[in-house]
Amino acid sequence: MPALMIAGPGELHEEDLAILGRQVIAHYGDTWQSLHAQALDALGKLLGAADLPYLIPGTGSTCLEAAVVNLFDPGQKVVIINTGFFGIRLRELAMAHRLEFVEIPVAPGEMLDLDRVADAAKGADGVLSVHVETATGTRLPIEDIARIAKDAGALYMVDGIASVGGELLDVDEMGLDAIVTGTQKGLEAPPGLGVIAFSARGREVIEARTEPLRSWYLDIKRWDWYRKEWPHHPHPVTMPTNPVLAVSSSIQRILEVGLESWVGRRADLAKRLREGLNDLGLGPVAPPGFEANLVTAAWADDPNRIIGYLLEHGIQVSAGLEPTTGKVIRVGLMGATATDEMVDKVLGLVGDSLN
Repeated sequence: MPALMIAGPGELHEEDLAILGRQVIAHYGDTWQSLHAQALDALGKLLGAADLPYLIPGTGSTCLEAAVVNLFDPGQKVVIINTGFFGIRLRELAMAHRLEFVEIPVAPGEMLDLDRVADAAKGADGVLSVHVETATGTRLPIEDIARIAKDAGALYMVDGIASVGGELLDVDEMGLDAIVTGTQKGLEAPPGLGVIAFSARGREVIEARTEPLRSWYLDIKRWDWYRKEWPHHPHPVTMPTNPVLAVSSSIQRILEVGLESWVGRRADLAKRLREGLNDLGLGPVAPPGFEANLVTAAWADDPNRIIGYLLEHGIQVSAGLEPTTGKVIRVGLMGATATDEMVDKVLGLVGDSLN
């Protein structure tokens, strides 16, 4: 199998991989209750969330839907910052749940116009955006957006699937009313679990609900009931125990290094990759100062030729997604392959492919 340098998932570290090979344990009882609580506590520390996060079997998109359905009702108005493929997904979720929306498009390489966000947020119930748009490798200024949303009296929901673990964020300090991620990217764990955390303001909206939610599985109040009333089985569904233990192990590794140091190292690695690609004539898609740490998108005249050449030599990178389909290569810096050695190998092979 090729070494993964794609935009997610990343390759597992050996100690986490070993956990997946252990015998399955029960998803209830005192032992599991303690292990599950440890995982949630570590997640809360990583996210800066005093309100205990949730691990929900599924994907990041499962938790995006959970955030939408718990925070908003049909007919409410939201502002969607559409940065590309995953900005489009937010629009699709809003449509599926019959929300009214105003869309602010951000073209590849462009800066987000915060004044447009502020104007659109007036009278809105929510603002929805990604933190990092995987299609373009662009990081949005979520702290500024959160401030705008709060000033407008709107909730701010963030798709952090391509950022958590690789970018600095703090749910409570930044005022992120809902943050969503998956376990397979910056958390460097197996896919199959979504993560969601709420601010105090987001929690207030959930607690104030009196009407039954339009989902059984994604009803956060239902998950809360099991935590409080059935603690020996602290979730309403069967939890995949080994992946939970693997993500707990991975998060502990990040916390032991320290989040700022961990993110700083990844930022240095991303800079090394971007500069190397730029020297080869593959300029970054993201505007200066807003380049993401976990995924780098670079313009290429013939991306399929580069991708195919790397694959022949044992490394898999990603092609573009709308709106960069057929125009870029995307290189992920996630998991065990996020090293100087692998970055240098990618750059060498890209150079060879161009020659």
